[in-house]
Amino acid sequence: MYANNPNTPLLIRRNGRPQACDPCRKRKLACDHTQPVCSRCKKRKQDADCVYIVSGTKTPVSTSPLPSPAPSTSSAASRHRNSQPVQSPLTVRSDTQVPNLARPGYLGPTSYCNIYEDTENSLSLLQGPETSTPQSENVSHHAPVGGSQNVMSPRVRDMCLTVLRNIPSATQGSMLRFKPGSDGWIRPVALQAVKSLYDTFKDYFGVNRSTTKLEELARIICANTSRPFSDNETDPQRWMSQFTGENMRWEIIGLLSVFWDFVPGSDAAAMWKGKRSAAFDRGFSISRENLQLCFELCKEFSAGNSLMLYLSQRCTVIHSMFVGDAELLVWRSHAESISLLTFLGFHAVEEKHRHQASVSNEVKKRLFHHLFTMAMVVVSFTGRPPLIASRYSSTPLPFDISDEVVFSDEETFMKAVERLDERGWNTDGEIYPSTRIRARTMIAAIREELFEIALGNEEAVSVETLLKLRARELQTVSEFPASLHFDPTDLENPEVDITTLSSRLFVQLEHLQNMFFIERLLLRSGHEDNGDLLKVSYELVTLTLPWYDYLNLDRLAAFRNDCEWLVMAYAVPAGGILCLELLRPTLHIRPHSDPRITRSNIIQKLSLLVAYLNWVSPWGPNGDLCNDAKSVIQRVLDRTLNAASSVYEPPAVLEWDFSTQLDFNFDLLDTFDWNRPDFPSSQQSNQ
Repeated sequence: MYANNPNTPLLIRRNGRPQACDPCRKRKLACDHTQPVCSRCKKRKQDADCVYIVSGTKTPVSTSPLPSPAPSTSSAASRHRNSQPVQSPLTVRSDTQVPNLARPGYLGPTSYCNIYEDTENSLSLLQGPETSTPQSENVSHHAPVGGSQNVMSPRVRDMCLTVLRNIPSATQGSMLRFKPGSDGWIRPVALQAVKSLYDTFKDYFGVNRSTTKLEELARIICANTSRPFSDNETDPQRWMSQFTGENMRWEIIGLLSVFWDFVPGSDAAAMWKGKRSAAFDRGFSISRENLQLCFELCKEFSAGNSLMLYLSQRCTVIHSMFVGDAELLVWRSHAESISLLTFLGFHAVEEKHRHQASVSNEVKKRLFHHLFTMAMVVVSFTGRPPLIASRYSSTPLPFDISDEVVFSDEETFMKAVERLDERGWNTDGEIYPSTRIRARTMIAAIREELFEIALGNEEAVSVETLLKLRARELQTVSEFPASLHFDPTDLENPEVDITTLSSRLFVQLEHLQNMFFIERLLLRSGHEDNGDLLKVSYELVTLTLPWYDYLNLDRLAAFRNDCEWLVMAYAVPAGGILCLELLRPTLHIRPHSDPRITRSNIIQKLSLLVAYLNWVSPWGPNGDLCNDAKSVIQRVLDRTLNAASSVYEPPAVLEWDFSTQLDFNFDLLDTFDWNRPDFPSSQQSNQ
């Protein structure tokens, strides 16, 4: 039979891509998969011919004894509010048709099935649609890896009960804690999900939670998580109905665990008074446990989806906050996120025209580009080869529209898309999470080229190539919307809201770090030192310290958790260049073109940097690096200020106590290489 009902789920081919309508498939034209009539057929006035071939065979019915999910509707929620809790997992029935996803994940043009798909299309052209391959052959149905679902294994049961016992009560849990401008598309999802959770299952989360009732709820959620999840659903409400209300999944419980305040009063901005509070540490521990357990439960029951990918990415972040950015746990978690990203095919989202825009595509694009920029950040800190490359990715940038509009009705969504400029930026002068993602991706794409030069095995790159990269970097940033342009006076302007300030400041730091890498590579290639590296380093230190200094004014208090990483990623490597200027001074010979860069100002900036590094606990994430950096910079300052001879008279031989050495994993960030006994003196002049 044929599918021309707008409520019919998208058909999925074996390679993970949506099935084209029959006329587009026969002509081998790009189809936008709109139902009931695609845009191309509508334009050609072939509405009657626009059909999507559906198998005549019945979709196999799951034999799982776990309960089926019920439709997520307001009436279903109302029934639970006005009656008893769900009586038994076996009483829950499913009326929702969720399309099965293609397995085993995305398969590209070189995959084993691609040749057979081309052959199948050729046969269809010759023999007609009646001979199309049954859907049961196009889709391999996922069986959860947890084994028999009749009885949960002790391991799965313990994980479920731990998570459900950690969930706060409705009064406490209904209030989510978001960071300004950083949560993006997940915020409207979380707000709707938390309401539906407590509306539907509120009675399970009282003060006294019986193990029997929690096991009952665990079975419902496990059954829902084992159901296929369509990441190709174009209707926002139908997309959300797959995981809200009685269709609650472990992905959503994990997502909410990121934003729940498990311990009242544990908010970092309110409780950190120089050091992390015990309440914050306890709340952070519960959040990390819940997030990790929910991700493990997703791996037990789900074959992967966009929400699970978000959980994986958040696990990487929370691990880095716990053990530090360079540890194996973080690298392994990051690798798992990239693996799931490419398995789902989010690196190859097809969207050639704006009329193909949809909520599902926007979610995929935001996830991909966020993870791509995150991958470049990880490489910046560790110097390890990137786990994903843009040369193998074709996903376009997300549209610069608000997340609320993404999940609105189709008319509002398409009007917002039509108002964008020719490059995809919004014309409202606003800074949305997608605005930051777009800007950071453009900067990360140039950084990826820098990494190919710095980490690759090819011969030394020419100065001309690096100068072209520098020109491209400057041109790219100059073409950002005016709303993203950073002005140093923003730091002291109370009229600049926190979202705007943090976005401008962070994008500027990313840009300056690219310039830092470029200037380092230029000097290594023999380019004349005109003081550009010193200027970029001074800017990096100056713009990083407000994240710490202005906390006393509560201006950037919401970002306190990020301070250690921000200072280690941006300020400390730049501080190494400032230290070298104090040890091998040049300003007394040739004053810098920037009047701010003087010996006195450099000493002041380094003193502030030491004060921050002294604030960081040596037992915190990256605490060992912070402690070593503090020790080195402190000794440089002591030596400079206590020198008996003239400060403008550098010693003939650099004498240095090598008992403390700071060793970055990435060579371009390792500006303290002069601190090593085996460092060749001939290279010192090139720094």
